[in-house]
Amino acid sequence: MSYILLQLLSLAFSLDPEALMTFSEVCTYHGYGFEAHNVTTADGYILTLYRIPGKKGFPVVKGKPVVFLQHGLLDLADTWIMNDPAPAFMFSDAGFDVWLGNSRGSYHSLGHIKWNYKTDPQYWQFTWQHMADYDIPAVIPFVLQQTGLKKLAYVGHSQGTLQMFAHLSATPTFINNLSIFVALAPVGSVRHLDITMFKTLKEIPLLKALEDAGVYEFLPNHQDNLAFYEICSKFGTACDDIVGFFADMEVANDNTQRLPTILSHEPGGTSTLNMEHWQQMTDYLTYKVQKFDYGKEGNIANYGQSTPPVYDMTKVPGPIAMFSGNEDRLADPTDVAWLESTIPTKSMVVKTVENGFGHLTFIWGLPSVMTYFQQVINLANQYKEVMTDS
Repeated sequence: MSYILLQLLSLAFSLDPEALMTFSEVCTYHGYGFEAHNVTTADGYILTLYRIPGKKGFPVVKGKPVVFLQHGLLDLADTWIMNDPAPAFMFSDAGFDVWLGNSRGSYHSLGHIKWNYKTDPQYWQFTWQHMADYDIPAVIPFVLQQTGLKKLAYVGHSQGTLQMFAHLSATPTFINNLSIFVALAPVGSVRHLDITMFKTLKEIPLLKALEDAGVYEFLPNHQDNLAFYEICSKFGTACDDIVGFFADMEVANDNTQRLPTILSHEPGGTSTLNMEHWQQMTDYLTYKVQKFDYGKEGNIANYGQSTPPVYDMTKVPGPIAMFSGNEDRLADPTDVAWLESTIPTKSMVVKTVENGFGHLTFIWGLPSVMTYFQQVINLANQYKEVMTDS
């Protein structure tokens, strides 16, 4: 979309022009460079990675420390650039080469070498465990190969942390690719998750009904940016209610004035099966991080055993820094405490509880609280000497 058209629309509808911009246009609007790269996983999914190498118009500087940002459930890379201030731009200003993941099945990563996401149900037969088992080991080595570095800083939010925890527990040597793993709103067990959407899905077997009806994609992004922005702008409480239903109750430190612009880029979308996996996790009677339960016969077919394998969190290596919120109702403090006590003490370098933070405050917080993110940048800087070793 041309900038002239964006300006005309913004004048006509009195909206923030960023609401209608693509990811690359937002980067250009703020003076940053942009690249897109495709990576194919071992099971055939084509993932799109975004890169912010630095300020627009300046040459890419080789040897800069690299940070990889991985979004959470029902999200996409845009989440890191839509707030003001935006975490991705904060990292770029601090001298980092910024890479951003887009999980399989989200709006920017809908490709596959064989299946069409619109017509082939097989495309949607994945959950976060496949992101852990296949996406993580595909994208991180790709970024390191592209940048020529041995290690990068990984910063995940919500499901983006779950993917890395799971992968590191299964393949501890993968930590050799990371200088540090920073977990924002960290997720392992979600036994105490208190989100309206999951309560509703438990009461109404909607997910199974959707799959039975041939609906395999959950909350796809149709890019109805203008309509969504107008609704949020005119009926602010509606936006707040939407956020509360799908992700977390609004807390005082969330940047609600920015929500119309942020949510005009959401949701990222995922598979219905992934949502079923999350629903299963809320029903566990014990603390554990377990692969998808297909039922006895399905488990034997998929795993060679009657029960799903469990990711052993006691094997997760570090260095790991965890930032949790005392008002987070998805990454509940009780569940976070279990995760912190289960991961080896030697793996943990930082454990911080941010007061007044809900699940989304870590990326969509008010400017006054986004100052916490400087701690994240400082940690990445603290370990960047490891990154730049030859």
